[in-house]
Amino acid sequence: MVALSSVTLVSLLAGAAVTAGYTATGAAPEPDSSDGGAASAAASADQYVTGKSTGFATSPDETLTRQKVVTTDQGLNYVSYSRTYRNLPVFVGGDVVVVTDRAGKVRSSTSGLVPISAPTDPKISEARARTLALKGRPGAVAGKPSLGVVAAAGSKLVWEVVTESRPGAAPSRAHVYVDALTGANAGSWDEITAGTGTGFYNGTVPIGTASSGGSFQMRDTARGNMRTFNDRTGQVFTDADDKWGGGSGSDLPTGAVDTQYAGSVMFDMLKAKFNRNGIDGQGGMAQMFVGLNDVNAFYSCAGTADASRDQSKYGKTQDGARQVNAIDVVAHELGHGVFCHTPGGSGGTSNETGGLNEATGDIFGTLAEHFAANPKDPTDFTVGEQVDLVGRGPIRNMADPSKAGDPNCFSSAIPGTEVHSAAGPLNHWFYLAAQGSAPATGPASPTCDDSKVTGIGVWAAGEVFYHALLRKTSGWTYTKVRKATLEATKELHAGSCTEFNAVKAAWDAVSVPASGDPSCTASATPAPSASASASQSAPSPSVSTGTSTPPATPPAGVPDIDGAKVAAHLDELNRIATANGGNRAHGKPGYQASLDYVKAKLDAAGYTTRIQQFTSNGATGYNLIADLPGRGDPTKVVMLGAHLDSVAAGPGIDDNGTGSAGILEVALTYARSGAAGDKGIRFGWWGAEELGLVGSKAYVASLSTAERAKVTAYLNFDMIGSPNAGYFVYNDDAKGSAISAALKAGFAAEKIATENVDVQNRSDHASFKAAGIPTGGTATLSLASAMSAAQAAKWGGTAGQPYDPCYHQACDVRTNVNATALDRHSDVAAYAAWTLTGVKATPAASTRVENAADFLIRDRSAIESPITVDRAGAAPSKLQVDVDIKHGYRGDLEIRLLAPDGTEFPIKKASRFDGGDDVKLTATVDASAGQSTGTWRLRVRDLYSGDTGTLNAWGLTF
Repeated sequence: MVALSSVTLVSLLAGAAVTAGYTATGAAPEPDSSDGGAASAAASADQYVTGKSTGFATSPDETLTRQKVVTTDQGLNYVSYSRTYRNLPVFVGGDVVVVTDRAGKVRSSTSGLVPISAPTDPKISEARARTLALKGRPGAVAGKPSLGVVAAAGSKLVWEVVTESRPGAAPSRAHVYVDALTGANAGSWDEITAGTGTGFYNGTVPIGTASSGGSFQMRDTARGNMRTFNDRTGQVFTDADDKWGGGSGSDLPTGAVDTQYAGSVMFDMLKAKFNRNGIDGQGGMAQMFVGLNDVNAFYSCAGTADASRDQSKYGKTQDGARQVNAIDVVAHELGHGVFCHTPGGSGGTSNETGGLNEATGDIFGTLAEHFAANPKDPTDFTVGEQVDLVGRGPIRNMADPSKAGDPNCFSSAIPGTEVHSAAGPLNHWFYLAAQGSAPATGPASPTCDDSKVTGIGVWAAGEVFYHALLRKTSGWTYTKVRKATLEATKELHAGSCTEFNAVKAAWDAVSVPASGDPSCTASATPAPSASASASQSAPSPSVSTGTSTPPATPPAGVPDIDGAKVAAHLDELNRIATANGGNRAHGKPGYQASLDYVKAKLDAAGYTTRIQQFTSNGATGYNLIADLPGRGDPTKVVMLGAHLDSVAAGPGIDDNGTGSAGILEVALTYARSGAAGDKGIRFGWWGAEELGLVGSKAYVASLSTAERAKVTAYLNFDMIGSPNAGYFVYNDDAKGSAISAALKAGFAAEKIATENVDVQNRSDHASFKAAGIPTGGTATLSLASAMSAAQAAKWGGTAGQPYDPCYHQACDVRTNVNATALDRHSDVAAYAAWTLTGVKATPAASTRVENAADFLIRDRSAIESPITVDRAGAAPSKLQVDVDIKHGYRGDLEIRLLAPDGTEFPIKKASRFDGGDDVKLTATVDASAGQSTGTWRLRVRDLYSGDTGTLNAWGLTF
C-alpha cells in the first residue's frame, strides 16, 4: 500500500482541551476533552499519516490534506484526509480515515490508498473527453472537465467530466471518468440517487414551521432551517393559519406535511442515536421538494460540505393516488445524503458503490421508522410498503431481498448489477445483524450458507453501520464494508467478542468474503490455559498427548504478527485463483502467479530468492527458496516452509494458502524488524505437494551432504487456518524435540493449550525428516475425521464436525478460514523462528519522530500531545525526549512523558524559582521496561496563574 510523505496540516483549534480554574493549592489539572478530543485526534492523526515511526507507508509523489474531524459519544474520533498525486487530485482511491480515542491514541485506520504509477500528461484532449463522456448519455457537459487520477481502477490518468440530463429526462448529474490516454470509460457515479399538520401516511403530527410576513412557511428553524418546497412552483410551502394538509393522498400540502415530518424524524434520530448534527454533521439539511411529476423519488448531492445545497425530490405512485413520502422513503433519500457527507463521499467506478449507497438509504429509512414509532406506520424491515409505488408492495425487503427481486447473497456479479438490486446483500446483512435469522418477532431470514445467526438488536446494528460509514473511503465495496463494520464493532464493544462474532456471522451468511478482517480474541469465558493437559481430551488415532518443556528463555523482541497483513496475502492468493481458472494447482497459471506474488514481496524486503525447477506429471514445477543475508551464521540455518500449490478442484485457501501466507508475513516481519540471531534464516514454498510432496523432495534431493548439514531445523506449516480450528504440534520426529518445545512455548505465550499430532508423513516435513534434518510444525487439524467434544470445549470449536469440511474441495475459498486461529499459528511460527535462530536483541537504527502541532497552554490548564510509534521490541534505556515550548514563565510548567502502558516519566518539575521564559530541553529516560509500540503522550501542566504559552513541538529519539 502506498500512502503519503507529507501532510498539509489544517488548523483545527488553537490548542488542546483545557481545564480552567486551578489554583496553586488545588489538584493538578488534567487534560479536558470537552471538544470530544478533536484537537488531540487531529494532532495524532496528522503525525500518524506522515509515516514517521507509525508504520503507515508513504510515497514522495503524494500529499494528504486533512478534511474533517468527526467526534462521537462513544469516545471515537474520525479524521479524514484527501489525496493528491503529483499535484493532481485523486478522484477515487485516494482517501484515508484515521480513528483515534479521546486521548489521541490511534485505534485503527481505513485507507483507500492504492499504489499510483500513472503518467501526468494526457493524450486525449479535454474537448475529446467531453465528447466521449456524453456517449450514451443524453444531456450536456456541465462546467469544465478536470484532470486527475482514478487509483481504484488500476492507477489511471483520467478526465472527470460532469454531465447533466436534459429537462424531462430521468434526473442525472453524473461524474464520468474518461481515460486520458486511451479515451476508454474508466467508470462513473451520479450525484443524483433515485429513490400540527395532517399527512396521508402519518396522521396529525407536529412539524417545524416559521412565521413570515403574516403567514407561515414550512421551514424548521430548529432543524437546520429544513424546508419543504412545491416542485411545481419552486417556492417553499406557505399557509395562513399554520394548519396544514387535508389528509388526501394526492394533495400537495398533505404530502408536504408527511415530508417535513419525516425529515424532522431523520434529523432527531441522527442527533439522539448517533450524535450527528444534521445530514452533514454541521446542522445542514437538504432542501425537500414535493410534487415531482414522476413515479420516483431521488436525492441530489451537490458535492460540497454543506448539505443545505443538496436537494431531495418526491414524486407520485404509478396510479397517482399517493405521493412518495412515507417515513422510510423520505429517510431513505436523506440517508443518501449521509452517505455523501461521510468520508469518501458517493464516488466510485462501478454499481457496487451505488448499491451500497442504496442500501444505506434503506438502513436509515428503517432506523427512522423504528425511531418514529408512529402507530400509523408500524416498524418493519421493508421499504416503501405504505407507498406501494407500482402496485406490487414494498420496493425492497431486508429480511429476504429475493421477495422484491433482489439478490440475497453477494457474488462477483454485484459490480455490474443495477444499483437498487446491488443493495440486496447489504440489506440482508443488516437484517441478520439486527434481528438474526430466526427472530422472536419478525420474519425468519434465509442465509446463503444455511447458518443460524443471532442478531444484536436494531440500534446496536445501526450504531455499528454508522461508525463504519465514518471510516468509508471512495469506491466502497462489499469487502471494505465488511472490514469496516468489524473494526467498528471491535472498537465499540471492546472486551467482548459477542457482538463481533454476530456481525461477522451475518456477513458470512450473505457470502461476502473476508478481506483483511480484524480478529477478536476477547471472551466472556477464560481463555484456554497453557497448563491444561492434552490428556483431558479423548485421543484420536492421530493424536498423542506427550509434552515437552518450553525453552526457559523466550526470544528477544519477538513481534506480534499482524493478522490483517496475513489476511491481505490470502486475499491476493484468492484473487489469483479466481483470475486463473479457480485454482493454484501445479502446472497451472494460478500457481505461477502465486509464486510471482510471493517472490516479489520477498525481493522487495531484501531476501535473496531463487527458483528451483522440477518436472511432475509432464509439467514443469517450481519451488521458491529465500535467504536473508547478513542475519546469522549461513552455515547453521533454521528453515520455515509451506506448500504453495492447491488441488485442481479449488483455490486451496486453507490448504495451503494459510501456511504460505503465514510464513510470508513472518519472513517480511523478520526482515523489517532487524532481527539477527546466531543462526541464519531461510524460507521455502513448495510446488506439487498435492501430487506427493514432489517439490520438497526435489529440493532436499538437490542438497549436497554438506548443505543438508547446514539446515539445523525445518518447520512446516500446512493448513493453519481451518474453520473448525485446533491447535496441534507435530511430534513425529524424535530429532525435532527442540522445535516442538519452541512451538509449544509460543502457544503458551498465547495462552492456548496444544495437542501433539502425527500427520503420518503426509506433508513436506517428511522430505526433510527422511534426510535426517530435524523437523516440526503446527496445524489446525489432525487426521481424525472430526473434532472431539473435549477439543471443542478446549478450543471453542464444534464437536462432531470436521476441522475443514472443504478439504480438497471447490469450497476451500477465502471464507473457509478461521482468522483467529491463523493469526495465532502465525504468531507461534514467529515465536519459534526468533527462538531457534537465537535472536538476542532487535537492533534498530536511531529514529527521531516529532509532533509539530501547536497546542495552546492556558493558565492553570493541562494539554497532551500524542506520537504514535510502530517499532518492534522494548523501548530504549536511553529514550531521548526533546521539548520546545514558548511560555511567559517556564517555572509554571510541569512536563511528563506518558508511555503507551501509562507509565509516567518526569521531564521537568514546576517551580517558582525556575526563572525565565521558554522551555527548550532534551531529557533522557529509561523506558526499557515497556514496549516501543503504541501512543506516547507529552503532558504539560500549567500549575500557576499569570502566564500562557504554546507547545510548539516535541519529539522522541529511539
